Amino acid sequence: MEQRSEAYDLEEIHTVKKPNIFSFLFSPIKQFDRIRYEPRALGPMFLILAIVLIGLLIPLLAGQGGLLPTGIGDSYSEDMYMDEYYYESDPLSSINVESFIMGVVLWISILGIFAIIPPALALLLFAFSKMHNRETTYGALYSMTVFASLVPSIGFLYIMIMNTIASTYGYIYTAPTVFVSEEHLLYPFLASLEVSTILFIILIVIGLMRTAAFDRLVALAVGVGMYALVFIFQVIGGML
Repeated sequence: MEQRSEAYDLEEIHTVKKPNIFSFLFSPIKQFDRIRYEPRALGPMFLILAIVLIGLLIPLLAGQGGLLPTGIGDSYSEDMYMDEYYYESDPLSSINVESFIMGVVLWISILGIFAIIPPALALLLFAFSKMHNRETTYGALYSMTVFASLVPSIGFLYIMIMNTIASTYGYIYTAPTVFVSEEHLLYPFLASLEVSTILFIILIVIGLMRTAAFDRLVALAVGVGMYALVFIFQVIGGML
């Protein structure tokens, strides 16, 4: 009877479908189950970075909104004659170099964050899983975190689109902070409730249960710990 059960498990592993990043939003649990046997990370990681890059490009191409002012065109004023504006001797004279450099550094930092968080978080979860004697692989946990990162990348794209439409800079339209000012006492707490971040934590908790076979309480404890780190980061950021 035991041999028959092992044979069935092997057959199930060989017949399981590969996880699909495009189906993740509609069936995350099914994709987590598939990741357990067929981890995939490279293609989904490139897709996520492409989404983030598109989010960064939209305000640049539109010429308004985004994370920071680009510093391009700041020297133009309504009092300038049109021929002075269009026929300047130096076409780069309207560029604020300091703001431009800050923008480039910010771009690299954001892309780096989305590229580094999945493998770093997977490494921590892998070490935690070994402490609790869970039979899982680093590849499966890395694939799990990459798939879960799809939601924050889409959230970032939405934020950039809204900043472009409203011609705002760095405004988080997916958090309750839209209802209060930055000086409000509850601002760090409200900022930690950013929708895509909360969904990312929830997906990690579900993924730990489905992909790494974590106990429910242990997975929930990991989720609470992740949220605590987000909250602490917001509090520290508000003090700077």
